[in-house]
Amino acid sequence: MAQLPRLMFVGFGEAASLFAKGFAQQGVERLAAYSPSVHGGPGEALLRDRAAQAGTILLSGPEQFSDAEWIFAMVPPVRAREAAASVGPCLTPGTFYVDFSSAAPADKRAAAEIVSAGGGRYIDAGIIGSVPTSGHRVPVIASGADAGVFRDTFAPLGMDITLVGDAVGAAAGTKLVRGILAKGLEALYVEALVVAERSGVTGEVLDTFCAFLDARSARDTAAILLKSHVVHAARRADEVSLARDLVLEAGVEPIMTDAIIRVMRQTAATSAADRVGRRQPGSLEEALAVLETELPGSASGADPS
Repeated sequence: MAQLPRLMFVGFGEAASLFAKGFAQQGVERLAAYSPSVHGGPGEALLRDRAAQAGTILLSGPEQFSDAEWIFAMVPPVRAREAAASVGPCLTPGTFYVDFSSAAPADKRAAAEIVSAGGGRYIDAGIIGSVPTSGHRVPVIASGADAGVFRDTFAPLGMDITLVGDAVGAAAGTKLVRGILAKGLEALYVEALVVAERSGVTGEVLDTFCAFLDARSARDTAAILLKSHVVHAARRADEVSLARDLVLEAGVEPIMTDAIIRVMRQTAATSAADRVGRRQPGSLEEALAVLETELPGSASGADPS
């Protein structure tokens, strides 16, 4: 068996402590952590309890990170750069720094520059599942030049790592946009099902909608919706406008309903349908190419209002 890595954590909240506990169960003995926002503060007792349960040594400062082979930075997104600036100068050249924060791609790139300036090897990582449910085996996406080394080192210890590109920021962007889909569905379910419950049709709505979802793969469903959206956005805006009355009758603020109408009308106001001859595009990729070209705004930044 390959030598187990010397692993240290920057930030030691619930996720980091569950990772550490999982690695300890896999035989990793050299675990340490430093939590700058908690050290010496009111949360230190909880921090020490977590460390004891996870078999992890608590460090008093970032200067002690010079002995690490791997750093797992698991801090809030607003502290991603701060953590890199705190630890980066203390790293031995060649140390791997895996940034699990949910920071934006630009912040990840800035953190990478800080780490790289001291000879560290930065990896952009994102957790895309539930750590309380899966522990260190939770699905993780990773990008950067050394993402493959990260996967090859920690997959044998039970981590589930998928590579999503060579560029720092790719994992961050993937996680954030994926979050729009996941949390958008959550918000839609909340609004629609509260309306359904107050209207006495919850079972019928769930049965029919879930039958639609279950009829094919999720990717195929995305393709069907995007392809038909290009040519049917105007009609769908009218249909959802009628449904909006029911939402109001149920006493629910139509936040998601209004957003749907706005998106549909935005597409209908473009020449997207004309570009495809009022026929559905042949693939998801073709539909996205039309929408990306026709919809207002750009990758460099658009006014969301």
